[in-house]
Amino acid sequence: MTPKLKEISPEADILAGASSDKKNPIRSDYVEAFTLLQRTRDLLFRCEDQVAAQFGITAEQYSVLVAMKGLDDPVKVTDVARRLERKVNSVSMLVDRMVNANLVTRERDLPDRRAVRLGMTAKGRKACERATPAVSRLIAELLAPLSQKDTDTLVKLLETLRDNARKRLGAKN
Repeated sequence: MTPKLKEISPEADILAGASSDKKNPIRSDYVEAFTLLQRTRDLLFRCEDQVAAQFGITAEQYSVLVAMKGLDDPVKVTDVARRLERKVNSVSMLVDRMVNANLVTRERDLPDRRAVRLGMTAKGRKACERATPAVSRLIAELLAPLSQKDTDTLVKLLETLRDNARKRLGAKN
């Protein structure tokens, strides 16, 4: 049984009726899907944060560490932000906290003194390595109810939404 809009979001009815264009009002199923997607994202993030906390880091810090592992040296804040599809200033502030927590280092790039390279400390590497199997188990647990076909469909749908959001923001796909 599909939940009613009011069960998902008390503001959904307001959003659905908020269109000033009477010929093309926002579809209530769009509002329902968007609201459900946002709430699900928040819940998934809270689950990941709970797992990461067991290893002395937050889910955001874990994401930065994983992004750094996947990037070629020298790792720059802009590269991490691009990888995570986040604003540079928000990643920079997160990196500041990670430097204070001794998870990453910031070093001036020798050829270009204005550029800053990020490095992972031993503490950051250890936290990332220890958290990764637990996060992998979490992902498997959360997605277990989906069949392979459902998972493939979900990936395709999310890629479509991601690409449309990038286009809306003027970003490269």
